Amino acid sequence: MKKFSFLSLYFLFNLSLAQYHESPKMPPPEKMDLSKESDRVLLREIDKIPDHIFSWNVKTLIISESDNLKSIPPKISNFKNLEKFVITGGHGITDFPKEFSSLDHLKVLNIHNMRSETMPLQIFNLKGLEELEFIRYSYFSFPKEIGKLKTLKKLMLTRGLDQRSRENVKSKELNLPSTIKNLVNLESFSCSANLMTALPEEIGSLSNLQDLSLSNNSLEKLPNSFSKLSELKTLNLHDNFFKVFPASIYGLENLKRLDIYKNKIESFPSGMSKMKSLTGLFINDNNISNEDLTEIYNLENLEVLDLRNNKITVFPAGIEKMKKLKTIYLKGNSVPNSEIDKVQMLLPNLRINMTN
Repeated sequence: MKKFSFLSLYFLFNLSLAQYHESPKMPPPEKMDLSKESDRVLLREIDKIPDHIFSWNVKTLIISESDNLKSIPPKISNFKNLEKFVITGGHGITDFPKEFSSLDHLKVLNIHNMRSETMPLQIFNLKGLEELEFIRYSYFSFPKEIGKLKTLKKLMLTRGLDQRSRENVKSKELNLPSTIKNLVNLESFSCSANLMTALPEEIGSLSNLQDLSLSNNSLEKLPNSFSKLSELKTLNLHDNFFKVFPASIYGLENLKRLDIYKNKIESFPSGMSKMKSLTGLFINDNNISNEDLTEIYNLENLEVLDLRNNKITVFPAGIEKMKKLKTIYLKGNSVPNSEIDKVQMLLPNLRINMTN
């Protein structure tokens, strides 16, 4: 993620495409009749939350595009049964009232663009929170209190920073606190585009984690405890600074998809054959040569292999054993046609893509 931020660039890219392709008319933004009581409330372009809705049994509250909204009133505690709270788009909120901590039934909290470098501490007293998404597109700290959210199952923390932002944050703490170890119920964790340089050893305590994204950071290695994430099924490490493939990944025997493209990988420790469950391996845009792939034929369940933009000139020996392999992407390598024809005869159902 770049700054602007990856998400911002993604938006600008798609906006530029729209200039060349006629798009269908977008439906008008959803509007809500606030004269009728509802358990789901959507507020757009407001400067304060309407007072009368605090008497409603609201379970979902969504606030968007409200640049003039400066605060959440203490009456938020009236929503005793609130389960989901989302605040996104523009707004001027910098903190939550202490009463926010009393929302014991709140399960989902999504906060975008809060104007503070500190996450509101009231969040960390929510006893039943299962999903937290905090996105700022600018620096904010990861407070040690995050370890109090022991009921969390899904967590996203994103600053939206890239390497051009490093000079602006060089005196700030960028990495996760050790208290992350307490989030033992976490199943999905996205911590991308944060300029993190290292992970705490305690991350190995997240024994229920199944999906992990650490893309667009500044990681060069993983802690030894990483191999303890035995339930991990998807791992995204693209756009980091790995030069050596992290050997601790080999211990993830349930891993099905690994994205570690756009790094600087130029060597692989032995042990690749341990990743028996892997079905998708995306190692494009590195510095990988033929000798780095001598064990890859042991990945007997692999279906998709992306090798684009590396230094490959021949297919690895033993590739004919990879009977489940469906697609190899090879663009940006120097593999001769004779080599491609030979492998195509060995694996007639294999699609070798040299163009995309």
